Amino acid sequence: MTILAASVVAIGANTSAVAYPVEVYSVDGPQDPLSIEGFVHELGNLPPFPTDEWILSSVEETWETACWDGMDDPDFPNQLVTITNMTNIAWFDLHYVVDPETTITNFDGWIGNAGLGDAIDAFRIDWVGINRPLVFESLVVNTIFEPGETWQFIVQDYFNGPGGPASAFDSLGISTLSAPGWPPSTGSIIAREVPGPGSLCLLALASLTSSRRKR
Repeated sequence: MTILAASVVAIGANTSAVAYPVEVYSVDGPQDPLSIEGFVHELGNLPPFPTDEWILSSVEETWETACWDGMDDPDFPNQLVTITNMTNIAWFDLHYVVDPETTITNFDGWIGNAGLGDAIDAFRIDWVGINRPLVFESLVVNTIFEPGETWQFIVQDYFNGPGGPASAFDSLGISTLSAPGWPPSTGSIIAREVPGPGSLCLLALASLTSSRRKR
């Protein structure tokens, strides 16, 4: 992971990019509070996302439950989504927001585009509270999505009408503004940037921790 993190920094330093911030609002629902408002970044696959919002993503089936509220259908597999931070930016307050054609059962509430009244199922990607979708962080276990880090989280009872995978973060925009395309987008990852020098400090800490784990 140390080598990967260093490579990501080099890529970010030598590649121009234009960020795609979106303004959101949230409505608390049946599980844990969302409390995310204002401008955030949408992270996704390259292209169409720029290099400073670039993640790699994949998915596999799992029978592990994310939310212990009795809503998980025991006869329907869940989806284990893997995302890797390919930027030189540390992110926090990550949320997963479905597209209109996608349904899930482990949602905390609803998130939409500010001013549009289009809030849709969403959850915070963390490991606290009633809904605990985050099951793996490859570097420091601190819910900071650090450069070069890989996370895994559970999307429970996932269904997408057109049949797209839960890892399809392939279009700019969230909720009703998620543009159609092929391969089809099925959801969005939104996040805030860790401000200022803290990003570099987190990178150094992650590299040191990774080195110590290998000894």
